Amino acid sequence: MSNSVQLEMFKGEVLTEEQQRQVDSFIDTQAQNAELSQKEASRIMLLLDEAGFIYGENYVNTTRVKEVTKEVTLGYNYNNTNFNVELTYLETTGCVVIKYDTVRDGKIEKTGSRVYVDRNNKLECSSITPQYRYYKPSTLLEKLNLHNAKAVAKLERNNKEKIAIDYTIEKYQKLYPEAKVKESYGYERFGGRYSTVEVEFESGSSVTFRLGYGYELDKERVVSSYDAQSESISQKLDRFNNQKAK
Repeated sequence: MSNSVQLEMFKGEVLTEEQQRQVDSFIDTQAQNAELSQKEASRIMLLLDEAGFIYGENYVNTTRVKEVTKEVTLGYNYNNTNFNVELTYLETTGCVVIKYDTVRDGKIEKTGSRVYVDRNNKLECSSITPQYRYYKPSTLLEKLNLHNAKAVAKLERNNKEKIAIDYTIEKYQKLYPEAKVKESYGYERFGGRYSTVEVEFESGSSVTFRLGYGYELDKERVVSSYDAQSESISQKLDRFNNQKAK
């Protein structure tokens, strides 16, 4: 493709020699980027294929190069020498994308993430690995399979959790029809967020339950309670004093 943009009129202005140099440099750089992107995509695809990745199922190549005519801004902002010019050049979009499973809206969906290659023919795709590092292509395939298996397990846990939540809410709504029974959440320092069911009575008192281990039904346990009509210290002492001896 010719990269000559002559010193001609553009929007009533003539390009200076420095502007022409920047135009030529931009067009050349875009052509080089297009060539490098295509070569890198081919290299990554070969590594993936050799490792056992399946095109269309495990990865796709969305790299596209096309000739476009657009207005671009060149020059430098710091000294106010930037200028706009309409150019025809090669535009590169897309990349090689690894497809992996994720849980969204109660089902497994495929999504994608860019894969990178280093000089040692190792690949990096942080969306399916626990670390930002490069792996051998065969190891990356193992990471992908493990990630997908975890997504399936997560969906199964989510389904069990929803069943347990719905069951527990319905259980306490029947027991205490005047109370507000709703799903809520608690937090653990290392375990993160977990689901709970809160029963709030008209008095303002409430009890919060955590679901049973493994989401086993009818095995919820109390994690907190609040008594809106709590006793004063003197009332509590009097009650303790009137309790029967053991």
